[in-house]
Amino acid sequence: MTARTPSPTLAPGHLAHLPSLDGLRGIAILLVLLHNFDVLDLSGPRALGSVLVKEFFYVGWIGVQLFFVLSGYLITRGLLLTQGQSDYFQRFFIKRVLRIFPLYYLALLVFLLLLPATGLVEQRSMQYSSLWLWTYLSNWTTPYEPTGGPLPHFWSLAVEEQFYLVWPLLLWKLRLRHVWWLCLALTALSPLLRLLLVQQGFPAEALYEFTFSRMDALTAGAALATWDQGRALHGATRWRAWHLQALGLLLLMAAAVASHGFRRIGAVPQVVGYSLLALSFAALTGWAVLTDQARSRGASVSRWSAVLRWPVLRCFGQYSYAIYVFHKPLHDLVGEPLLARWTGQAHTADAGVALLYFAAATTVTFGLGGLSWQLFERHFLALKDRLPTAAPQTSRTGIRGTVTAAQRRNFKTPSGALRAALRERQAPRR
Repeated sequence: MTARTPSPTLAPGHLAHLPSLDGLRGIAILLVLLHNFDVLDLSGPRALGSVLVKEFFYVGWIGVQLFFVLSGYLITRGLLLTQGQSDYFQRFFIKRVLRIFPLYYLALLVFLLLLPATGLVEQRSMQYSSLWLWTYLSNWTTPYEPTGGPLPHFWSLAVEEQFYLVWPLLLWKLRLRHVWWLCLALTALSPLLRLLLVQQGFPAEALYEFTFSRMDALTAGAALATWDQGRALHGATRWRAWHLQALGLLLLMAAAVASHGFRRIGAVPQVVGYSLLALSFAALTGWAVLTDQARSRGASVSRWSAVLRWPVLRCFGQYSYAIYVFHKPLHDLVGEPLLARWTGQAHTADAGVALLYFAAATTVTFGLGGLSWQLFERHFLALKDRLPTAAPQTSRTGIRGTVTAAQRRNFKTPSGALRAALRERQAPRR
């Protein structure tokens, strides 16, 4: 068995785990389930209550944007903490493979090969080869699939995987301030690229699923991680948790206005609304991070932050990957056929039935996610503990991140005799 060495040294102010982010991840997956478990049909008479319930379901698409921000933050946070280590690439890519690949490829085997081969389910037609799914590139073809393909929701997993492949290479040798400017530049570039796609007549789904179209959410989260690392290394800024909470809520309202009530499709919602939503979620993620850090110091925190630590919400966050992978096939292959058998059609005009379906489908999917975690995923994640960890490399100023602002303030000027000795030692020899 490989000997284990200490984990990478965290900069002062960093926590090894941020519980509130589990709660945010739980909110994100619940929003996604709201959107994709929507079976309410308003083609007939529209009562006000039904319209409000329909809007409640519809806005769930923003959960994917929250997932992107969280991924950008967590991935960049880990990369910045391991910069300068000899196993920087090795550890990152092995951890990503162990976390993502087993369940992803198991799902492909089940839904693309095994179930169609048994004849239990009918394979959804595909205009493009399934190779795009197997290579994490489906977000470039799904917008052009007439039916979305057999696993249409896998486009977001493809976006994240492409980010994981490129981002460590860009951050490898960059100084912290250069990482910060790179994040800002890419965050500003993304809406300009979406505007270009609009002008070139690309379909709305392409703006929704292309990697560079959703890049601003990932890099907004990365910018937050860079800012947080700077705080840990150079001392806290004047920003407080409630500042970021207020900023996040203001940006969320601005996103609602700019996107005409969080519309997913449309020139202005997609060009401007996506970016405002990304910045809003980055600020709210920052609020959650600062709240956890304050709580670890014993400081008082907002009562609202306790919501993110609810055990059930954090469990949804822990199981979110499996829930996301299985929820759409479960809905398409089981949920809608059962609803059609009971009601005569796969959708309903009754808001009460739609809410009941959402509750039942969410409960079943949560149970499936828990089983996946306990019986499958965590066994692969346990393999990460067997990886040897390289010791942080030191520079002329010592180990990265070991000097706090308070220590620098308390640093005393050398005595006169010591200064003279230093000058004599540094004087050029004649």
